[in-house]
Amino acid sequence: MKYFYNKLVLFLFLMSAFVVRAQEITSLNGEWEIIFDDQNEGRENGWNKIKGFNEFELKEKIQVPSCWENFREDYEGVAIYKKDFFVPKAWKGKNISLQFEAVNYLSEVYLNDEVVGYHKGGFTPFEFRINKTLKYGENNTIIIRVVSPVLYSGKVIDGLQPHQTPMWRGALTGGIWQDVQLKVTDDYLVDDVFITTDYTSSTVNTEVQIENTATELREVNVLINILDKEGQLVKTKNETKTLTPGKNTIDYQFIIENGELWSPKNPYLYTLDVQVFKEGALSDEFKFKFGIREFTIKNKKFYLNGEEFFMKGGFFEGLYPTKLAYPDSEEMARKEIQLALDAGFNMIRPWRKPPPRKWLDLCDEMGVLTIGSLAIECMHRPIASPMLPEMVEIEVRESVLRDRNRTCVIQWELFNELWQPVLIEMLHPMALLARELDPTRLILDESGGFANGANIYLPNEKVAIKFSDIHNYPGWIFDDKKFQGLNQVSWTKEEKKAAGYPKLHSPGKNNQAGTMVFVSEIGYGSIPDFTANNRLFKEKGNKRSPMYKEHLRLEQDFNTVLDLSGMRSVFPTLNDLVVAQQNYHGRLNKRMLEASRSNYLTAGYCIHALTDGDWILGGGIIDLWRNPKGQVYEMTKLANQPQLVISRIRTRNIVQHNPLDLKIIGVNEYKDESVSIDIFVRDSNNNEILHQSTKGNLTHGVSDLLKIQLETKDLEGSYKLHTVMKNSRGEVIGKNQETFDVFSEANLKIPTEKIVLLEADNTFAKYFELKGISYELFSGKHKKDQLIIVGKLSDTASFKEKVDQAKTLAKKGSTVFFTEVMGKKVNEREPREIFTSLQKTEGFPYDVQLIMANGLWHNAAPIVTDHPIFNELPSNQFMGEDYYQVGTTTAIVAPEGKNIVGVITHDRFPDQDHMKRNYKGVGKVYFNSELLETNVGKGKCIYSTLKLNKSIHSDPVAQKIMNNIIMYYSKTMQ
Repeated sequence: MKYFYNKLVLFLFLMSAFVVRAQEITSLNGEWEIIFDDQNEGRENGWNKIKGFNEFELKEKIQVPSCWENFREDYEGVAIYKKDFFVPKAWKGKNISLQFEAVNYLSEVYLNDEVVGYHKGGFTPFEFRINKTLKYGENNTIIIRVVSPVLYSGKVIDGLQPHQTPMWRGALTGGIWQDVQLKVTDDYLVDDVFITTDYTSSTVNTEVQIENTATELREVNVLINILDKEGQLVKTKNETKTLTPGKNTIDYQFIIENGELWSPKNPYLYTLDVQVFKEGALSDEFKFKFGIREFTIKNKKFYLNGEEFFMKGGFFEGLYPTKLAYPDSEEMARKEIQLALDAGFNMIRPWRKPPPRKWLDLCDEMGVLTIGSLAIECMHRPIASPMLPEMVEIEVRESVLRDRNRTCVIQWELFNELWQPVLIEMLHPMALLARELDPTRLILDESGGFANGANIYLPNEKVAIKFSDIHNYPGWIFDDKKFQGLNQVSWTKEEKKAAGYPKLHSPGKNNQAGTMVFVSEIGYGSIPDFTANNRLFKEKGNKRSPMYKEHLRLEQDFNTVLDLSGMRSVFPTLNDLVVAQQNYHGRLNKRMLEASRSNYLTAGYCIHALTDGDWILGGGIIDLWRNPKGQVYEMTKLANQPQLVISRIRTRNIVQHNPLDLKIIGVNEYKDESVSIDIFVRDSNNNEILHQSTKGNLTHGVSDLLKIQLETKDLEGSYKLHTVMKNSRGEVIGKNQETFDVFSEANLKIPTEKIVLLEADNTFAKYFELKGISYELFSGKHKKDQLIIVGKLSDTASFKEKVDQAKTLAKKGSTVFFTEVMGKKVNEREPREIFTSLQKTEGFPYDVQLIMANGLWHNAAPIVTDHPIFNELPSNQFMGEDYYQVGTTTAIVAPEGKNIVGVITHDRFPDQDHMKRNYKGVGKVYFNSELLETNVGKGKCIYSTLKLNKSIHSDPVAQKIMNNIIMYYSKTMQ
């Protein structure tokens, strides 16, 4: 019996390969005509009619699909398209649909001067039936009036004001930016197919919706085949169905014996082929590749096909160098996905834009999970209007329906960082809508949990569970407290107290103790290799596109600021700065991910970002041309490994004889296993000073492998701590490296020079007395060649008078070192214009223009020049871990004088104007100072924002800097 069944299956499959086909697809891609209707006068002038369009003299040619930005620089508003195409007589009596993959944003469609339809939305497909409007055996003319999002021109079009449409920030993406085609079928159409699977039994369920366009009952033949990866038939169903007029839903179920499950390790895809026949001829067909898998949450962890799955994702804006919103080529799309996989990622988080279907095809095929992202909002935008709820619902409905069969899409992410009440009000209704349309996937209502805390809905559930979804950009000072902050996200008060950090704040909004943690945005930043990128732009790019212009500008501006800041002494070429930033970025990414993974509640993370973007330029581990950014890529890759050994040094600057507190943590995605841990301490000449070995049990998840104190009585100088973890077979399964410094009495030799002290409190007085540093309090009557240290400032008139007296002494030959400055800090949340000229210093240390210098997804780390203040300390480099205690996140904006410690950075977006967080790119490149030397008459004034006064009692680096200041400037006045 089985023999005959198999023969029948084979016969039906072969018959389906040789059917007469009524279905036909005709692409309308290629050259179209276009009128850029800048004044929105096309309707009035009849340009949306064939005669009016043809008579308009300034029409142009444009390739479809494409974004307007590639043809008309920064154009937004209205454009009218026209395309002529021939329709054969044989199509008469068929069903013909005009299908658009995506047009941004409003589309009015006309055919042969007749109205066809209207669509609102910029990133999802739509179609119109045009059987009755076509002319058969003749040329036909389609005209489409498109209204793009409006951002910067101030236009109000069809009731839409600037910033009122759902948008993606990577590009304006105006116009017909994805494929257009005609689909010809017979009377019966496969309107929709919804595929669900059960991995436990390899069951495939299909909900097939067939439309009968006739006006009476019809008998039709439905053939469904499931093919394996090699195209061999594994299941089939062939039956006759009676269809009522309109849409008919038919459910089918198949059980695949020994079915293959889909996963990143084995992205096995089957093909579902649904064919509907009319009198033996194929009326319509639906073919789709799918995998059998389940993705859910159990026990506060992600699970794929019943096995725990640690999510390692890359934030992905999806901006491309030339085609902007669409991959420049399949090769480029494959490259970026493969680079993600090679770096150890198993998920890509497309950001606020549904990716093109062809990109998702590759994710299905190559085995990378994705998040279903919707083009709804981006932090304060779109600006709320009465139309917004309808717009949001359109995006949710159409995005879910488009991609609910996607194997790679494992979760819907509806909103991100909500602020506006109208959108917050929609959180629950839209989650329920998504659940109605797709019962099978996780639904996250709001990434970041800014409104009410993140809520996630498990498959088939309408009641959410709480979920700590973290957005965190810690900046350049990622010290042990920042590490612990990530390590104890969602811990209880008791757990924090037991760990010794009862009051330490952890990142995240509205976190709840004991909930599962997903760190969905984390990372630092570094500039790409502008020189190499710009060679590619000049060779392959489009001069009109924003990123082409932006990269050229930034290469020039960074070179200019390198000269103005005096930092050419540290980085002689722009490439030197690029490499140094990328090395720094890589180390920080690695450490941040290690901290995230050290939390037993963390179920995954998403690095910001996989690729560089527009105003997130710098966040990527690969650049816009999909080239790895040196150590950013490599160090992030190291942190993604399935087994990690992590070393934590609680205080890395140690005074000799004090113990070094060391903790070794293991992270393991596999089963428990016995390991050996080797700890090596090597000095600056790579000589081995210490070697300790121990054995431990590397459990699944997070393990505390070792906690010890290292003696430092015989140590002096800079050291590297190497940790090596081996399995029972002696294979190295994890390595790590940290640095620390031990300061001896000789290193911290007390200066003998006498100084003058002026301060509003007694911080330095106490320190000088403790250390035996000779000083006298400021009286205004001092020798002209004395060093004056000014500690904490006061804005009282009497103190300011003393400051003026000190500056007068500087003019006569003294040196005044201000350890603090006061002034107004540039507001990061308001539009601004800075660095129009160098900042004058006459009013210092008061009336100083200050700015935050921390860096989020851009680099704002301080650069230490080779100066005697940093004698026997690291210099000619970015400030590293040595300087975490004395380092600052406040800087002086572009001052006159000599930069001893400076910052080269840029505004995150133009003028730091939140309404310009868009495709225009980043803002102005400028420099700041954190330690500035100025000449005043015959003497000098030095201004610092370093945290010397806060760290002088606890940090030997701060003490070393103070000793160097006293010794160096006292000698220069002799």
